[in-house]
Amino acid sequence: MNRTLLISSLTVLLLAGCADYQLVAYDYEENYLNFNHPFTDKAIAEVLARAETLCKQRKQVTIQTSKICSLTHCTTNYQCVDQSDVTKYGL
Repeated sequence: MNRTLLISSLTVLLLAGCADYQLVAYDYEENYLNFNHPFTDKAIAEVLARAETLCKQRKQVTIQTSKICSLTHCTTNYQCVDQSDVTKYGL
C-alpha cells in the first residue's frame, strides 16, 4: 500500500510542473481531495478531470463539496463516494 501511495505522490510531483493546479491533500485511504488552482475555466476543468480520475481508480464517483475563489485563485474540495451513497443520500 505504501508503494502505491509513493508512486501516486511521485506522479503528482512530476506532473505538477505541467499543470495549472496543485493537489494539496490526497491519501488513498481517505476519500477527500483538496486542490489549489487559478480562477480560470481551464484550471477548473483540469481539477475536475483529475478528481474524477482519482475517484474512478477507487471505483467511486466524484462529489464537489466546496469551492472558494478570489479574483485569481480557487480552492476546490471533492469527496469520492460510492454510487449507492449518491442514490441513498441524494448527492
